[in-house]
Amino acid sequence: MSEVAINTLFRLFDKYKVEIPKVQRDYAQGRLDDHAKMVRHNLLEDMKVAILEETPPLDLNFVYGKAEDDKFIPLDGQQRLTTLFLLHLYAYFDDHTKTDLLRRFTYETRTSSRNFLEKLTEKRANVFMSELTPSKEIEDSEWFVSAWKYDPTIQSALTMLDDIKKVFGNVEDLAQRLSGMEHQPIVFNFLEMKDLGMEDSLYIKLNARGKPLTPFENFKARLIGRLKKLKLNFEKDFEDAFDREWTDLFWSNYKEDFDETYLTFFGVLLMNRGIITADSNWADTLDFEKIDEITFKKIFYTLNYLNDNRNNELVHQLIFNGLREKRTYQDRLLFHAVTTYLFMSEGNDTGSFTQWVRIFSNLILNSQIDTSVLYRRSIEGINVLADKWDNLIDYFSKKENVTGFSLEQIKEEQNKAQIILHDNEFADEIYKAEQHPYFSGQIRSALYFAVDNKKVYSKDSFVEYWNKIDLLFDDTKPKHGNLLRRALLVFGDYTLPVSSYKTLCIDDPNEASSTPSLKRLFSNNSIIVKKLLDTLNLTDDISVQLENIVKNSVVPKNDWRYCFIRVPKLFGWMSASHLRLRNVKGQMIVVPNKSSNGYTYEIFSLALKWILKWEKKLDLELEFQGDIGTWVDRYLFTKGFYFSFKGGKFTIKDGSGQIVLETKTDDPLDEAVQFVLSH
Repeated sequence: MSEVAINTLFRLFDKYKVEIPKVQRDYAQGRLDDHAKMVRHNLLEDMKVAILEETPPLDLNFVYGKAEDDKFIPLDGQQRLTTLFLLHLYAYFDDHTKTDLLRRFTYETRTSSRNFLEKLTEKRANVFMSELTPSKEIEDSEWFVSAWKYDPTIQSALTMLDDIKKVFGNVEDLAQRLSGMEHQPIVFNFLEMKDLGMEDSLYIKLNARGKPLTPFENFKARLIGRLKKLKLNFEKDFEDAFDREWTDLFWSNYKEDFDETYLTFFGVLLMNRGIITADSNWADTLDFEKIDEITFKKIFYTLNYLNDNRNNELVHQLIFNGLREKRTYQDRLLFHAVTTYLFMSEGNDTGSFTQWVRIFSNLILNSQIDTSVLYRRSIEGINVLADKWDNLIDYFSKKENVTGFSLEQIKEEQNKAQIILHDNEFADEIYKAEQHPYFSGQIRSALYFAVDNKKVYSKDSFVEYWNKIDLLFDDTKPKHGNLLRRALLVFGDYTLPVSSYKTLCIDDPNEASSTPSLKRLFSNNSIIVKKLLDTLNLTDDISVQLENIVKNSVVPKNDWRYCFIRVPKLFGWMSASHLRLRNVKGQMIVVPNKSSNGYTYEIFSLALKWILKWEKKLDLELEFQGDIGTWVDRYLFTKGFYFSFKGGKFTIKDGSGQIVLETKTDDPLDEAVQFVLSH
């Protein structure tokens, strides 16, 4: 393998005749698909600004090849060489002294391709002096063979010639600029390879025959081009790390989809910067001129930190979660929080990184961020606090203005900041509680209950309350589910509003359905939650304690809460993703799904059905009749009687519509059951 030499096209032609071998694919940069259009547009624009000396010389990278006497056979670089050749045909269309030199480029792939290039070189003056587009002039010429229309290389070349004339038509002295001695605008690294075996085998090893550049490779080339244009002082370090340390970083984590994940890193960072607005196909339409020094520094400092701190599992998790296929707005925001700190600190951890990550993780994971508007608002919230990177917890302790996140969570972080800065032992207990996966750092329920009459937080009280909460919840759900809900109902109507409904609070702490969860209930300073926690102790079995609370309930038997306490199977009648009820004209309606537009049932009637079927085990026809919806009456029908519940009592009618009984006791369920049993 010979040494690398920086070359121009004419220097290559001075030494060799260039012949594209049969093993190569057809010329593709003039194709009409979106990817080819993007590559063609970017390449020609890069060539133009380099020729106009608006940027440093354009480096087309390596051209590998095999030399045979005075012939050079490109094995990698065919596409770039062909485009460069067509540009020279246009630049020197009226300089006949260059004709013999230009004839030293040919295709062996097809006879038609070779003949076309020979004729094009000979007739180039007529082609480019015409007022018609080059493709139109060529196809109308007498020397053009109609069969050439079916040669993909020729069709691709015609498209490229049209675009070359369009892009370079207003460039004065194009030929002189291309061949300038002091400023050679377009160069490549020529690598002559000797004694490496048959060219077919070598080509396949080098270039996986016919495989186009990946979107990542195209993006990388354009990104480095933009970096060179900005002339930043870390340009060389950036480019070297891109191909070495950073590549190894992503390869070690994502061997199977390395390119895609590496590209996604830039996509998420660019989206957070507001440079792109969509996840898909952004690399094809990206305006690289918008990539500024700040963006390059964020990339540089973040990837260097990740590479130098591979044992920092938390930071790696926050970054790489932002790259997963099903990343959420929260994932993107955590990614942004990390990159913002590393940008501000120039890639160093001065000791404040842990608090920065902790506070923003708590804010992000405990705020509703499910639209692009809320996501962008949170991005701005992080950006506003960027200059507090080294003293964020101090800023929060002063209860200064913070925006972009849940007001309740902001207040919680401010209160915790004051405690943490003044009580190390209390701080340790807070950090420990924040590790509970179900609550994701939202621990204000225990803080609320740990305040005395003088508004002073008690560490011991906080620890006791939190330990009880910890016993009630697993990582992803409450440990005792509906038993916990029934125990809460003993102390009152704990339901939370959701639109025109109320909910018994779902398990999922992420509230993907927009229905409040038990996590939110336990963070709302609920007096009912406090009563429950005050009843529990840390020594006895929690499930036994909850069962005893339910067993000893004194909830009135004509209160809708009694139905759930008495008949736990009622929970199974509702969607676990919503657990919704609705109060309609004083009647509590059980909503099976998200809304009350379908079959819904008054809760006492539904409880009566379940008691008769499951508790009394009566083999009866038990069905609801009447119109669908919550706005009209529905009746439980059995043994020829219709049962409806209103105003705290059952009304029972016979088949003719006559009232045969209205319950009179404060236990309407039992009275209705006794009526059925007696008939």
